[in-house]
Amino acid sequence: MTVRRSDLRIHEDAVAELNWDARFDPGELGVEVDDGIVTLRGTVSSVAKLNAAADVVARLAGVRGVVNALTVRPKHEIDDVTLATQARMALEMDADVPNERIECTVRKRHLTLRGSVDHAYQREAARQAVAHLEGLHGVEVRIDVRGHTRGDAAIDRDLHDALRRRSIRADHLAYRVESGTVTLSGQVPELADRLDAEEAAWRTRGVRHVVDQIEVRRAG
Repeated sequence: MTVRRSDLRIHEDAVAELNWDARFDPGELGVEVDDGIVTLRGTVSSVAKLNAAADVVARLAGVRGVVNALTVRPKHEIDDVTLATQARMALEMDADVPNERIECTVRKRHLTLRGSVDHAYQREAARQAVAHLEGLHGVEVRIDVRGHTRGDAAIDRDLHDALRRRSIRADHLAYRVESGTVTLSGQVPELADRLDAEEAAWRTRGVRHVVDQIEVRRAG
């Protein structure tokens, strides 16, 4: 049985976790909690830090959702040419990214990735590879997944095994596979469980899209 955590306890844990994490300065981010929904406010220097802050609190016990109201304000302004060069280097250095199939365009410090990959996780890896670049104001991913088609039955089998290996507290978790698209549904007690299930789906070979309809419902 999952014990419901109070908003005060979640707030204390979120503040402590962000202050502990060396990627953030103590007191840099504002935290509000209402019925298990955490809202983050403040400014960070990169898109990566913006996403990382949300990921940190999303995995805390009792969190049902995260509203990311952070804004990106780079410490130093960097021109588009330099950003494009850095983005290209980041893609080339990531082993999960088929960089020769991806092109990057920067306009007014907004980066767009275009191209095609074989697996959904490679698309996400490309996004993560460039998200840490300081100076970016945003990242748009227009990468298609065009790998060899895999049967739904095989995807279903592998995803079932992947979910079983994880410690996801999901007595009522369900999913279906149709033409490479995985739709997740049901209920879990923590947002962390929902994120783990979604990651397992994205990582499964042959998956092209994931539709996450899982509800997070606190105990009590």
